[in-house]
This record gives sequence, C-alpha cells and structure tokens, in this order.
Amino acid sequence: MKKHDSYIFVTQDKLADFSRYSIGLSDILNTDIDDIPQLEPDIFDFESDYPMQLGDLKTALESFRDEDTDVYEFLLNWWYPMLLYFYDSLCLDEVMGPDADLVGNIDVPDLPMTDEDLIATIFNVIGRSIQAPQFPKCASSLASVLDIDSMIEMIENFSEDRDLPVDRRRYTAPQKIAFINHWNNDLMLEDAPDYVKNMFRKFTDELAAKGNFDALKIKAYCLYGGNSVYPCDYRESAKLLEILWKKFSFGYAADTLGYIYYYGRLSDGLPDYEKAFFYFTLASAFNITEARYKLADMFLNGYYVAPNPPLAYQTYIKLYNETRYYFEEGDYGCDFADCALRMERVLSLIPVQRVHKYKILLEARYAIDKRIRYNKEIGDDSVAVNITEKLEKAREEAKSDPTFNYGSRTQKLGSNNTTEPIEEFVNSAKTSYMMSVKRSGSRIRVTLTRMPQIFGGKPQLSLSTQPWVDFTGLVSKFEFTVDSGENTQFLDFLIEKKNGKVEFDAMTVSDPIEFSDLTSFSFYSHGRLVCMFTADKLFFNKPKDESE
Repeated sequence: MKKHDSYIFVTQDKLADFSRYSIGLSDILNTDIDDIPQLEPDIFDFESDYPMQLGDLKTALESFRDEDTDVYEFLLNWWYPMLLYFYDSLCLDEVMGPDADLVGNIDVPDLPMTDEDLIATIFNVIGRSIQAPQFPKCASSLASVLDIDSMIEMIENFSEDRDLPVDRRRYTAPQKIAFINHWNNDLMLEDAPDYVKNMFRKFTDELAAKGNFDALKIKAYCLYGGNSVYPCDYRESAKLLEILWKKFSFGYAADTLGYIYYYGRLSDGLPDYEKAFFYFTLASAFNITEARYKLADMFLNGYYVAPNPPLAYQTYIKLYNETRYYFEEGDYGCDFADCALRMERVLSLIPVQRVHKYKILLEARYAIDKRIRYNKEIGDDSVAVNITEKLEKAREEAKSDPTFNYGSRTQKLGSNNTTEPIEEFVNSAKTSYMMSVKRSGSRIRVTLTRMPQIFGGKPQLSLSTQPWVDFTGLVSKFEFTVDSGENTQFLDFLIEKKNGKVEFDAMTVSDPIEFSDLTSFSFYSHGRLVCMFTADKLFFNKPKDESE
C-alpha cells in the first residue's frame, strides 16, 4: 500500500451514494479493492455533510444481501471507511456519539422510537458482531455471519408501524431477545410502565415456546420465587430448568434444580435428597461452587449418603481459598460469603479457634455486604442476617481468649491470631514488596507496600482482617509499629544506611522460643535475608479499605 499525498474531493451526491453502497471506497478512489491505498483520516475534502437516512441504510443492507457481498469487500469497501473517513460527514457522530470506535459498545434504546434509534441499533449489532473473536475477516459470505434479513425486517416493520403504539408494533426475534434481556432486572421491571411488563411477558412466553435459550432461562428464574411479572411457580420453573440443562448443557439450571429438591419446593417443604444429590452432582461437573458446597453439606450431614465429615471439611477449605481469590480479584458476586460461613462451621468444632472463627465471620459479613451492594442474589438478605447473628455470639467467645485484646490495636505476639493478618498479606500475592521503616520516638513504624505487577499499573488488593478492631477490607499496604530496642537493630540499620527502605518477596514468622514470648519476622529477597526483627507485641496502625 502506498500513501496518498493529495486531498480527495467528495461531493454530497457521492457521500449519499456511499451511504447506500451504490458506490464504495474503491469507486471514490477509482481503484480496485485490493489496491486501496493507506489513507490519513483527514485526506478527504467534502462538499458538504449528508445526514445518513434510515432508507439509505436499508438500501445498503439490501445491496449486501442481493449481491451476496463477501466479508472482505464489506469491511474494506464500506464498513471501515464509514467509521474512519465518513463518520462525521454522514452525521453519525450525532446519532451514536463522537467516537466511531465505540459503535459496537454504545447503549441503544430497548425499543427504537426514532429513525436515529434504529440506525444506532443496527450499527451496534454490526459493530458487536465484528468485534466477536469468531467473526471472519476473510472472503466468506457476509450473509452467513450477519443476519441481514433480520435488520431489513426491523427497518420495514418500523417504517410501516411507526404510527402505532409501541406495544402494537412488530419486532424481530433479535429485538425481542434484546428487549427481554434489557428488562430482566426486577428492580427496573417493577417500576416499568404496564405496557413494558406486558411486552416482557409476551416476548418471553413466545420465545420460550420456540425453545430460545435466553427466554427459557429468563422465564425459569422469574418463576423461581416469582417477580413483578411472573408469580412464583416452582413446578413450571423446574420443567424449564430441565430443558436448559439437557438441551443447552446449562449447568446452573441443574444447580437450581438441586435447590428445588433440597428444600422440598415441589413437595410442601419435604426434601427429596436423592434428587438433590443427583442435580448437585451434575452441577458440580460444571464446577459450580454452590453445587460443590451443597454436596459437601450433604456429606457432612449424611443426607442421602453416609456421613463423611473429612470430605466435607476438605471441600469447604478448598472452596474458601478459591472464592477468596475470586473475591480479591474483584468478583464481589462470587460465593465467598457462603464458603466463609462453612469454614466457620468447621472452626466451631475446635475451641482454640475462637478468634479465627470470629475473623472468618468478619470476612463473611464484608463479602455479603459487597455482594448485596454490587450483585445481589435471591436469599442474600437472609444470609446477611445469619452472619450477623453468628457474629454477635462469636465476638463474645473470642473475647474469652486470653491472647485476644479486643478493642485495642496493641496485640501481644506469640499467637497465630496476631501474626496471621501480616502473613496473609504477604503470602496472598506472589510479587515484590517494599518495606519502609521510620522512627517515631521510641518506636519504629513499619509499612509493607505491595508493588504493581506491571509498570505503571496498580498493586493487587488482598483481603485483610484485624478482628481486634472489627476491620475487614481490601488493601495493598500493611502498617504496624514496634518498640525500638536490641531486637530491632536491623530496622535501625535500614533507617541509617538504606534510607529506611528495602524490597522483599517473602517473609517467615518464627514461633516464640522456650521461656520467651518473642516472635521473629524475617524478610527475604530471592532467598537472601534482607531484614529481620523480634518483638513481643505489635501496634497495628489504622488500616484503610482501598476498595471504597
């Protein structure tokens, strides 16, 4: 490809013809498609703007269909030039915003009310399709990868029905699917006008009867507990869920069926543990966390199977670690709160784990609060109530532990309850850390800061809990203060010789030696000791939740 050096004048008529695909970029440049040169966006000089009309778009789509245009020609001769060179002159920036690169990501109305709404909708459909990884960029038929007939039908229906009320107009299947997905949120739906609710139910019923996956899923979960459009009907929901997992391999449908039978939704509250076990086992094959911990519950309690507490406990521990990782990665909708609750169940059997149990419940409360705020699910309010009730009791039990100084940031060492928050912080992310040391009177403040994994990026946050002050949050740094003395000489050396800073990537904690309540902390960089200190107590500086 060679670059063009002169301006290319485009008349308004040519601009209009391009919008209809009566001509393409190769015609404007008077060259073959394969010889289209590399052009700068400002190379074109337009006689005047031409606002693209809905009829122009329809003509272009009909041309693509009738001439069996291939993907290669469509992209190089019309779509990419449209966005790169002619977007503003066709006044598409007034329809879809100033950034042509975002055409496939713009928000479009759930139903088109104007010509411009429908133009934006169709451009959005095409843009999303082209951005999909499976969209071919080679010479295959455009009609085989874009539903051109459906787009033309949208325009014809809209043009013929524009004078009718919105709920009496004709819509294509893709429009109906987009509509029910848009309104599939009961917080929105309950405040929607009656015509929207009626259309939501009508479209959902029609599409579900035809076996559409989206509609089957939406209807099944609307009926599961009921919403502002569908009354609760567990039996009908179960029928649809059977179709979803059998026909579409939708694992979550099997998981939901497990809940239906576990809680006896179809038998007046009488559980059917045999069917519940079958569906939870099936859903576990899809690696669904809820199904895995419900199976563990059944092994713990001996529901349908012989009791196997060790298997249940190992499953709880594994799921706690997995979901904690997802939570720290920002997936607040994951099942971390539920898995933390099950870890609490295990710790309740071990009296010496009173403080650890309280810590786990603080994590569960933090996780459920996040989930309710960002991704609320059915039953989350009752989970939150359960956690709160357990917390009150666990706090009193933890206070009876002699190593636990509740309400104070000063904590004695010699107990894993005190060192665990520091160890969790360092061990939760395999990366480098910066230790900053600063003298404050007779004390030394130590700040451990996680380094970003990529240059210019943000450091990873990890869950941190200090049960003595009821703090749980996501942090990238940890601060504490120790008394200065003979056991902190290495810290003094850092202040005097190393500007109070050193990098490390690993830390070990040594248990107190016999007849001593001192605990040693050692920090390493690539296996080499770079700092250590020993103390009998720590003052934990006030932490901050960095996720807020």
